[in-house]
Amino acid sequence: MNLKNFFKTNLIISLLITLSFVVVINNFFRFFQNNAVYQFDSWFSNYQGGFVRRGIPGELLFQLHSLLDIHLGWMVFIFVCSLYILFYLLFFLLISKIEINKIFLLAIFSPISFYFPILNNKATGHKEIILLLSLVALSYFIPSISKKGAKNLIIFISLVLGLSHEGLLFYCIYLIIPYLLFFNFKSYREILLDISSIITFLLILFIINFIFSGNEQHVIDICNSIKEYANDKCQISGQIAHFNSPIKGYFLQKISNYWYEDYFRIYGIGFLFGFLPLFFLYSKIISTNLIFSFSKINSLYFLIFPLLITFPIYILGADWGRYLYISYTSSLIILIFVLRNNIYYLKKENEYLKDNILVKVFFVILLLFYSFGWTVPICCENKFKSGIFQSVDKIMYYYNKNK
Repeated sequence: MNLKNFFKTNLIISLLITLSFVVVINNFFRFFQNNAVYQFDSWFSNYQGGFVRRGIPGELLFQLHSLLDIHLGWMVFIFVCSLYILFYLLFFLLISKIEINKIFLLAIFSPISFYFPILNNKATGHKEIILLLSLVALSYFIPSISKKGAKNLIIFISLVLGLSHEGLLFYCIYLIIPYLLFFNFKSYREILLDISSIITFLLILFIINFIFSGNEQHVIDICNSIKEYANDKCQISGQIAHFNSPIKGYFLQKISNYWYEDYFRIYGIGFLFGFLPLFFLYSKIISTNLIFSFSKINSLYFLIFPLLITFPIYILGADWGRYLYISYTSSLIILIFVLRNNIYYLKKENEYLKDNILVKVFFVILLLFYSFGWTVPICCENKFKSGIFQSVDKIMYYYNKNK
């Protein structure tokens, strides 16, 4: 099925995904206008004060700005928007051959999926878009890449991710899974030997980020290099200012500030209900025996194992909503990848309820409340986000106010 046919067959899904893209771009444009210190200025981080973590995208853009004499802010805006355009385009191409049932629809529109950055607009424009774009691109193009070429590509992507944001290194496991599932391996020993170079490279990147974590002078030099474009609070607030907070101090800071009962309750429930459709789908997919012929592996391992690998990021940071969003979206992409390439197939269940008007109405109501009625906050709040119903409350507030 090509994109045109997919849009015709799945019009509502396509429109909802496209709407999320439009809102994301609109959000990021507002962050560009306001020079938001977390959502926009973080892309300005560069090497003008010396080599430091998170600096590669900003340094490349800074050098292009110096060479072409183009407004640096506009360059960042166009660059990030281009990443989102490519991500959405490749996602549509990847999913275009998948048959989407009701559970799959709930999985696509989980409250921690596409509409999480919509219901939490401050989750828009962060550097995880590099990871998500890389994963969807790898998943789409890997059938046309050799085994050696795919491994080299994963190493290159890991380099870009590690020098963009050290936290993204924890999510490189999601890049390795399509590689392991698509190519043939005869034993666990062969797998370990094959990916040892990737693991070694990731460890080196972790060490580099720890050594070059940044200091006060980096903050001053970077902010001075972009003072015409960055927020006035560049040196005291935001991602650039965080260079003055060594990585080794994050652990104690987060334990003292954020590890309390409400935090675990909100994100624990958010994880269980947000991942519920994916857990169901992963439990229902069956191997075609084209992979891991030497051992039977439950497909749920490919959902759970990456979550365990990424656990340290929850200790180092406080944006747990974003971390769930990254893991969920990555897991969704991998599910689509294995179904598209016939590595797994989805076992069809007998439908006990006829798809009549009552069932359809019930499902629409379920979708409305489950997918768009709530989500977890991006960070540091003690209650759930109310989703689209927050917009209804605002409309009623302004209506009553102007009566």
